[in-house]
Amino acid sequence: MSAYHRLHDSWRQRWGEWLVYALLRTWQFATPPIPLWWTTAAMGRLAGLVAPLVPAVRRRVGANLDLVYPALAPAERRRLMADSTDQFVRLTVEYSQLHRFLRDVRIQVTGAEHLVAAAEAGRGAILVTAHYGNWEALRLACQRAGHPAGIIYRAFNNRYLDRYAQRLIAIAGEPVLQKGRAGMRALAAHIAGGGIALVLVDQRNTGAPLIDFLGHPAETVTVAATLAQRTGAALIPGCARRGPGGRFRVTIEPPVAPATPEAMMAEVNRRIGAWVAEAPEQWFWLHQRWRRATAPSHRPTGTRSDALPGEGGAERGGEREDGGAGDQSAAAVASGS
Repeated sequence: MSAYHRLHDSWRQRWGEWLVYALLRTWQFATPPIPLWWTTAAMGRLAGLVAPLVPAVRRRVGANLDLVYPALAPAERRRLMADSTDQFVRLTVEYSQLHRFLRDVRIQVTGAEHLVAAAEAGRGAILVTAHYGNWEALRLACQRAGHPAGIIYRAFNNRYLDRYAQRLIAIAGEPVLQKGRAGMRALAAHIAGGGIALVLVDQRNTGAPLIDFLGHPAETVTVAATLAQRTGAALIPGCARRGPGGRFRVTIEPPVAPATPEAMMAEVNRRIGAWVAEAPEQWFWLHQRWRRATAPSHRPTGTRSDALPGEGGAERGGEREDGGAGDQSAAAVASGS
């Protein structure tokens, strides 16, 4: 490609990215007169009605439900598909209005003493969660407890959204780090210094160990457990379950007992599975969690799910669907979340 075409493509790309960013900002300025929870409810319900009509949604969500709940009645299957899409769109709207969400949300917290104990011990904590409810309510609970939690996310492809997202995500706690070698080094240093950070761990990463999740082997990255093991930080599962009218029930669970990284993540997967069993519509069923699972003996060369910064870890190798607030979905306008 000529220099002219490269310049032309770069100009078109920048213009397209700016247009998407401008649309988001217009949406943000236009919606404040409408109560946030009315907006999330209306758009979520609309999406729930449309979702079963979209072939891609039916295929992907249907495949996951068939795997986990093969005996589910057709009517219940359609309801769960609609409800999970409803929840996802509500999350998307909440992220697009994160400053309002954090100001207006009402949270009920259980288990804050586990976080406080880890923070007061000076050994740091890694909060592990899933794309379930809205994890920013969990970070808000940490902030209100006097122990803000940073987050690591995957950078947006849109440079304007990414710059804005860094400022937006920081409202709920810092540091805000991007996945990659530098971000992982900074995360390790933050935790080693007694800090707290949130990591979404329910996304597939090709080459990671196969660990049971909802009754089936799923490639599960163990870097959070490895980091906890090496720094002495507490590995604490937590979630924020959505309720009606802008209410969230935040649960911070007891730390996972020290063991091998695989055993620790098996316990994390078990606890996430319990959350999903309690309220399956709150989990992100659109994700291809079990797709193309590979046996450990066939991992892509150079991929290690337990590697820390500078060791050639899973952040760089293999096929993956990244989670966290930086997921490329609209829900990550900030995210798992």
